[in-house]
Amino acid sequence: MLKRMLLVLLCLALVLPAAALAEETAAPLPENVEMEGFAGDDEEDVGEIYDEPASIKGLKPLYTARIKPFTPTGTAIRMREQQSSESPGVCAIKKNEEITIYKVYPAYVLAEYNGKVGYVIRTWIDEDVTTIDPENTPPYGTVPSQFVATLTEKAPVYKAPSTRAEVNAIQPNAGSKVAVLEFVDGFAKVLYWRSYGYIEVSKLTDLVPVATTEEPLSSDTPIAAFCSFFEYNTGKEGNDGRCKNIVRSCESMTRVMQPGEQLDFNAQVGPYKRSNGYHPAPVLINGGSQLGYGGGTCQSSSTLYNTVRQLSGITILRRRPHGPGCARYLPMHQDAAVGSTELNFVFRNDYDFPIRIVAESTGEGTLCIQVFRGE
Repeated sequence: MLKRMLLVLLCLALVLPAAALAEETAAPLPENVEMEGFAGDDEEDVGEIYDEPASIKGLKPLYTARIKPFTPTGTAIRMREQQSSESPGVCAIKKNEEITIYKVYPAYVLAEYNGKVGYVIRTWIDEDVTTIDPENTPPYGTVPSQFVATLTEKAPVYKAPSTRAEVNAIQPNAGSKVAVLEFVDGFAKVLYWRSYGYIEVSKLTDLVPVATTEEPLSSDTPIAAFCSFFEYNTGKEGNDGRCKNIVRSCESMTRVMQPGEQLDFNAQVGPYKRSNGYHPAPVLINGGSQLGYGGGTCQSSSTLYNTVRQLSGITILRRRPHGPGCARYLPMHQDAAVGSTELNFVFRNDYDFPIRIVAESTGEGTLCIQVFRGE
């Protein structure tokens, strides 16, 4: 009880008033614009649609990026008024044109192009993004967490910081760890697929801060943390195997890396066979899904990728996403596919000290990976 009271008090102290955003008038696309030749938005909006106005007032530019070539016939994309493929268009942006990014969301970016301000879906942004102020801006697409906490009971993940809000499908069970982005009105804000979710603070315990530098307060303080959500107990074919595979992969990912050492995910976590403790679960093969041993380990590799990307002393040597839309359980373009000679995730510890990777999952809703400074 004392832990919960302290946790609630800490949350209230951390809540900051939201900055008011002034709405700007955006010129819609003319009615007579020919739609053929436009690349379509991602086939599905995954997650909550945010109604924040497309305004850059009070914000500083963070990144510049180009619109990448997308389809054989597509020559332009639409900037939109809101974070939805159904939202009215602001303007058209041709491929290879440069945009300036002011804010990054799980599925969209708030950007400026030729004086127009709006939202651009991340699918069409070239991954070769330039950071305007690298010393004070995290790498594009990274999602630093402030805390790691453990659930005391099965917890709804709301779509807004209110118990009256709609509840997301995945409700992680007791013992599951979550990476907390910030506290909002008595709720822990977490990254949930291509959106944000909110968990009541009263359902959390064992709150641990994530170090803001690579000099942690203690050996128990992580220097990076990331959490992803997955479905469990769905009754779908292969779902139970997928959950077990995620738990099994955590055992292999948990290890110490010495300075200069590389981690080859397929070599470290594989082989993806029954003899190595893996179960049949859905895997993507030739654009389709079928059962195969080790299904679900791509979520493990992708969660690890998002964790180590937060660290300046880690060098990514090899990584490929799943495709244009990428994995739906993470922000767009932040996944790392594994499982074959062509698909692997490899990185190197370039720090002058060891790092300790701790991957944890109960198999009931979340996969949380923390990196600690080793001794």
